[in-house]
Amino acid sequence: MDDTLIIDGRFNGPPGSGNGGYVGGALAGRFIAAFGGDGTVEITLRAPVPVDRPMAVVRDGDALLLRDGATLICEARAGSLAELVPPPAPTDWRDVLRCGEIGGCGDDSDFNRCVVCGRSRAVGDGLRVFGLAAPHKGRSLSSYVPHANHADADGRIRPEFVWGTLDCPGAWAAQDPDDHRPALTGRMTARVIDPPKVGERCAVVGWKIGEDGRKLYSGTALYTESGRLCAIGACTWIVLKA
Repeated sequence: MDDTLIIDGRFNGPPGSGNGGYVGGALAGRFIAAFGGDGTVEITLRAPVPVDRPMAVVRDGDALLLRDGATLICEARAGSLAELVPPPAPTDWRDVLRCGEIGGCGDDSDFNRCVVCGRSRAVGDGLRVFGLAAPHKGRSLSSYVPHANHADADGRIRPEFVWGTLDCPGAWAAQDPDDHRPALTGRMTARVIDPPKVGERCAVVGWKIGEDGRKLYSGTALYTESGRLCAIGACTWIVLKA
């Protein structure tokens, strides 16, 4: 299988680079089409993701590689989330709605235009997954309202955008709120179970799994207001040096 993939510049995380969750979901879709499986895919990002230019998607044994010329950008393999047990869905939606009012990355952040969490992105443009570190250490809570611009013909949010919702909330859970160094997605394993519908109010619950030096480990789960589990993921974050 040889193909190309272009990440539109709108789907950025850091300025000028593709959002790790969105890119992971886009490549995961190609992987599932090529290899099948239960829908759980592990994405490892090896370099910043270029935007607005074709990259090669190449099958290599049991992996799918995304290359920009000679540079390996990321790779997809079959993953497992068998040991990942998410916290329950939130029951107090006043807390979720509060996150939507004040959470996310604002003008004082380098990520204010991130397609997932940037508050500078308009409704229907960014996903507007707005979250906060929860009162309990090692947790985060985020608000998300799915928009028609990110849906398929059946009104379900497309997998690459669902993967996006699982991304940033993991960093908010895993990183110390007083540590202002950027944390970038290094590896993400996710499974889309039952995508949310347009307009269904959702919450993303994030929790810290562990850490090893500048590597942080988190889990995230996307729930609808009715408590339906839509997707689940685990992420490794790389905290950049000061």
